[in-house]
Amino acid sequence: MEYKLSAIGNQSSFKENGSSLLEAESTEIYRNSSSFGDRSRLTSNTRAVSQCRTEKAHEFNPEKEAADERYAQLQAIFQVAEEDGRGGLDIDEFKIALKKTVGFMMRNDQIEMMFKKVDANCDGRVDWEEYVTYNLLEYQERTLMIERLRDRPFPPETKDINTRHRETIVRVAIYPTVHKKASTNKCSLDYNTARYVSLSREGIVTFWTPKMKQIKSYMTHPHVDRATQPWLTDFVCAYNVNMLAVTSTDRDITVFDTQANSFKKRYYITGIDSCITCMDYWADIRDLNKSVMVWGDTSGSVYVLVFECALKGGLFGAVGGKQTAFKKISLPEVLRGFHLGVKGYKLGKVHDNWVSEIRYIPELDLFASCCQSSETSMFLGDYNYKTKKINTYFKVYKGLLAFDYCPENNVIATGGMDYLIRVWNPYVNSKPVVVLKGHCKPVTHIVVNSSRSQIVSIDKGRNIRVFDMKDQTCVQQLSGRVIKVGPLPISSVCFNPVTQRLVLATNTLAMLERSLEDEKSVEIMSHQKSVHGALYNKTFKSVVSCCKESVVSVWDLNTGEKIIQFVNAHKRIERGVEIPIEITAMTFDEPGRRLITGGRDGSVKIWNFNNGSCLQEFLVPDGLEITGIASARQRIYVTGWCQLVHIYIDGASEDYRKNWKSRHKDDILCIACMEPNLVATGSYDGDVVIWSRDTGQVYCILNANKGLLPFTENINKIETKQEESEAQSPEVKTPQEESVHSVQVADWKASASTKTIKTGIGLLSKIRGGLLRSGSSSGISGSRFSKPVESPVDHPLLSSYETHKKPESTKREEYDNIFKKYEAAIEKIVFLQTRDATRKETAVLVTSGAEGWIRFWSINHEGGLLGQFNAAHRIGESVHAMTTDHQNNFLFTADTLGYVKTWDISEFCISKMHNSAKRLVRWHWLLDTFTYLRVEWRGKPMPKSFVSRGMKPHNIGTRPPPMITEPKTTLKWPLLVNSYRAHTKAINSIEYVDDSSVVITASSDCAIRVWTLSGEYIGTFGETWKPLSDKTLKKQALNDFRLPKDLRRVASARTFRVLNHGTFPRWRLAIQRIREQGLEKILSQYEPVIPREEDPKKDEETEVKLQSSDILGKSYKRKIRHRLPKPHPKIIETATSVAVYHALSFVDLTDTDNILSKNIVKEMKERRFGTNVRDRLKGINRKKEQGPVILEVFSKVTKKPILPVQPYKKKPSKIKKAHRILQKKVNDNLPPVLTESETQQVHGKSKQASKSERKAVLSSTSNSSAS
Repeated sequence: MEYKLSAIGNQSSFKENGSSLLEAESTEIYRNSSSFGDRSRLTSNTRAVSQCRTEKAHEFNPEKEAADERYAQLQAIFQVAEEDGRGGLDIDEFKIALKKTVGFMMRNDQIEMMFKKVDANCDGRVDWEEYVTYNLLEYQERTLMIERLRDRPFPPETKDINTRHRETIVRVAIYPTVHKKASTNKCSLDYNTARYVSLSREGIVTFWTPKMKQIKSYMTHPHVDRATQPWLTDFVCAYNVNMLAVTSTDRDITVFDTQANSFKKRYYITGIDSCITCMDYWADIRDLNKSVMVWGDTSGSVYVLVFECALKGGLFGAVGGKQTAFKKISLPEVLRGFHLGVKGYKLGKVHDNWVSEIRYIPELDLFASCCQSSETSMFLGDYNYKTKKINTYFKVYKGLLAFDYCPENNVIATGGMDYLIRVWNPYVNSKPVVVLKGHCKPVTHIVVNSSRSQIVSIDKGRNIRVFDMKDQTCVQQLSGRVIKVGPLPISSVCFNPVTQRLVLATNTLAMLERSLEDEKSVEIMSHQKSVHGALYNKTFKSVVSCCKESVVSVWDLNTGEKIIQFVNAHKRIERGVEIPIEITAMTFDEPGRRLITGGRDGSVKIWNFNNGSCLQEFLVPDGLEITGIASARQRIYVTGWCQLVHIYIDGASEDYRKNWKSRHKDDILCIACMEPNLVATGSYDGDVVIWSRDTGQVYCILNANKGLLPFTENINKIETKQEESEAQSPEVKTPQEESVHSVQVADWKASASTKTIKTGIGLLSKIRGGLLRSGSSSGISGSRFSKPVESPVDHPLLSSYETHKKPESTKREEYDNIFKKYEAAIEKIVFLQTRDATRKETAVLVTSGAEGWIRFWSINHEGGLLGQFNAAHRIGESVHAMTTDHQNNFLFTADTLGYVKTWDISEFCISKMHNSAKRLVRWHWLLDTFTYLRVEWRGKPMPKSFVSRGMKPHNIGTRPPPMITEPKTTLKWPLLVNSYRAHTKAINSIEYVDDSSVVITASSDCAIRVWTLSGEYIGTFGETWKPLSDKTLKKQALNDFRLPKDLRRVASARTFRVLNHGTFPRWRLAIQRIREQGLEKILSQYEPVIPREEDPKKDEETEVKLQSSDILGKSYKRKIRHRLPKPHPKIIETATSVAVYHALSFVDLTDTDNILSKNIVKEMKERRFGTNVRDRLKGINRKKEQGPVILEVFSKVTKKPILPVQPYKKKPSKIKKAHRILQKKVNDNLPPVLTESETQQVHGKSKQASKSERKAVLSSTSNSSAS
């Protein structure tokens, strides 16, 4: 036992030392105590494995003997030190002891770091008990952390799938997609686009999409001419030929063609002796002609069909005749070799019982089958007896129900009736390699996930367990109550190795899948809940963070890895269940070796955060929330909603607790310490109380809503008495009397404050009578406290406050009252340690809080408020986190919108300013360091001072500070050198590390991120990055551009520019393309737009209408939206036209006499002629513009050509013809006698004439119809 403790105890030292011998040995011993599941107890399921390992551990091992001897020497050294009365080893003795024994390869700095971790009580000595306990607890916490952070392969709940199956589903299988590359003529299987196929016992085959959506269903036996319908037992997918082979209780195999979304019967195999119970199919991807089909039956026999030319007409050749025709195949003929390209093999009576499962293993060129028989549990052999390969049996008591093969590890996992999962070497059948326990019912299904080296097992109770083959532990367990697939046991399982989807089947379907798309879209989270804070520890160079779930994590800043984690730091127990309590405050002790945390329940705990052990615990008497903790000189200062400051002695019990007098009227929100002896606390009502750390007396009180100068506690007493007297005897005063009274009260406050500073508590006794005289009733000018001038102000609560206002009060006074009541909270206090606190022109105290106001205070009696500015990115946001560097040159602020801003305060509110030469040097250094500054000040000269009085943010004029703070003199901004968005939610903590020049931010979005000083993103705790150094940071700043995915969706253009080192590569590409399209030439064709005259009065009226609403009232406020830049005109490129715009600017039209002049008509004709010539040269036939179809139909009907109809003429008679001829001769003085030609004209030619006329009419009608 002594050896085990020592081996485990010094585990961390050997990790740092780089020695793997002791690590492996201690890990082995630790596994002996707990192999599976919960490592805190030794269950009955793991006794066999641990006993086996213990026997191996007792074997002779020279490395173990050497380690045992070294630990015995180290223990002897500690015992000698304890017997001498020294109480342990100091740091020098500890170095010598480790160098002689177990730490002979460790460096001095590593030994010193280890000594600081072990010596948590800071007494300067370490004994043997502390040493062993520390290492043991550290190892246990790290092991538990690994168990909690282990990746879960499946979600906790199943997803139901609607099906058309009525009976039990006998099998669900993947139908992979075969892709063939034309260039290389190689094939590959695609499981991402693979379909799924399910077959139920009544004969319904259903095809599913890759996302398990139903495509179509078919009946395998649609017309059965008998009373009973056969049951389907199994099927396989012949994916190389797009076929499906189905077997039934009729002792037959039906092969269907599924090509082109069809389902046609192609082959029908008969002559099978026994009913088939299971099948398997494999096709060679290198040559799709080769494939193997195996099956087992109820007699224990195995049949194998080897196809050598499957692509040539199908599995058994072409099928002729009609489309509905199919080909009958006799199995005995196939076994005798009567079918070309097909070889059949029969292995009779391989098993004594039904074949439960069969699988062809192409990596071994063998097949494996199992049954429920103790003698022939699993058979592994070759179907061809001519080859000299292994043919062996694996014997398991009561047989096996399922197995699977892992090609990566070359092992076979089996499950059977004895609840155990065995892992076998295929070449060793005498004893399994590993035996995994955990099931309480027979294991019916086994699936091996080779990519993760995991075994998924399912028992008859529908319990799912996932085992890791490497460390032989249960990674995940899903109870049968969670698997909602009906009351029946699981009949079939299908696992997709690519998408990691597990499909379960009974008479319905369910799915377990972790969506890879969701995993990629989800950002890396440092904690599972909102992060309260993250602190950097200079002693151990690590970052300690905590969240609302009461989880404390320790991170390595150099690499981003999690060192250790302990949960339920603050908790309560209800009915035997530990319920975590939120951590609301945290800090380090003065040496930085321990962590002090405060909870919402008022508990305070001191931790050795390197191993997660709780060293001490306190409880605040009221049990209220702790909001601030500070540690200095063996004292712990605790404050919170109790409005008190409690002082605990480090290492002592609660009996030695002291309480300072109550000086706050509201809840205290923060606390800070300043050397040598000052403590500051800030409350919700805006009071900042400066305490003497040694005596607990009040030095002074600061409040921006009560005045600029600091005052003491007596002024509060006088104010409360004055308020009580006013409430008891109210008097109605005129507005003139009220204004005079306000001036008098203000003067009285100033005089009272100076008097109490001098004569109150004696801390500023150096003040003499000159100051008292200046503080008289006439000493302070009335203009400072006179009635404020009306100015435009805006606040969401202003409209609701108008109902309770006094009739003589102005809008600005109402705004100041709202600010005093609701916007005065102090969220953070920071002391500027390097500044001189005795100078009245130098501010040493910085406060931040509601509305984003940052105020710089001088605690000198003549100092007070020296400067204030708004650091929020948008009006209405608050600044909850703030810090500064070691030299107090920069101030880092973080608001509730997720923005981080860096301010140069080297010249802000300080008496000593830079000279011009020093300011120039610092300006150039700032330009080289900060990208934001280079972008914002591009083309601008260096400012004369690093302090500006410009209005920032944009609408700060409507939300000014209270008038009592004198904004005209105190409102000023330091130089903003950096601004970027670091998170999408509020930032709760910000830290700056001077050693590495990095900024650490913790937010409510569960992420803790690390940034460089200039704003480049390094990473989020929870992922790993390259070790931080000057070279890596420079390379990252020059080459690597990384940004979290959530910021890519919401970040502004300025943030992108800062994080991308001031460049816009995509904008450059867009501008280049616009230039290539000739935008300048297109714009030059149009006249400039003449701006219209605008009426400022109308604009003001419309703005007032938009800011208010007749329905919602004056409380309505229009949403503020960012103004987007004007979009560029969208260009449509066509082959026959110039650029076309969706929208064009226009001017008023002018009257013209003749729009189409001769030159314009000429130009139009030339253009039309040119386009016609170009089209003819290109061979383009110009088509008519097509209109709506109904118009075309209408035009065809209305514009239908009319057939030409000859006018009707009555045929003249022969007598009239002869009369005409004779009359013509009489007129010509010729004899009236008809010649032969004239008689033919009257009789014969009339028929020819009629025929010719008919032909002419027909030709004319045909031409018209063709046109």
